[in-house]
Amino acid sequence: MSDTRSDTDARRGRRREIVFAALTLLASALFAFVVIPAGVTTPASVKHLPLSPAFLPYVLTAGVGLFALIHLLEAVFAAHIPGEDEASLGTHPRWKSRVLMLVGLLLVYLMLPDRLGMPLTAMLVTIALMAIGGERRPLILLGVGIGVPVLVYLFFAHVAQVPLPMGLFEDWM
Repeated sequence: MSDTRSDTDARRGRRREIVFAALTLLASALFAFVVIPAGVTTPASVKHLPLSPAFLPYVLTAGVGLFALIHLLEAVFAAHIPGEDEASLGTHPRWKSRVLMLVGLLLVYLMLPDRLGMPLTAMLVTIALMAIGGERRPLILLGVGIGVPVLVYLFFAHVAQVPLPMGLFEDWM
């Protein structure tokens, strides 16, 4: 009886993985062929795609699509251990509060960059996301929470030449 139930749970888990990967792949195709061409304006003076504002969205969309394809192939063809699938089917006991916190963080990320600046807002949101995800080590929280947004800021501001809102630090830069 237990083997039948674990086999059913394993099949259900595999089906979920396949549906998730297929939907993610479909979403990346939708972004690549509809959302980015309609939503990102490329100036006529830009002749090369790497210099275009649409380049980074295309790269990210291609990355998401590639990972979704790999996940789909793995979900279809890889052998699964029923015990592992059974363990992954449970939901976190506080998933509703976590979803609400994520929505709140997205609102913070949307509303505060003009006031606080993009780097400071990204640091706060990154640290909060890691804390929500369960990270409790202060060195990791602060190191990754400060380091990754600074590296992303340096890339956009100095390599890609994309102006970012600096908020409180506008006069310092």
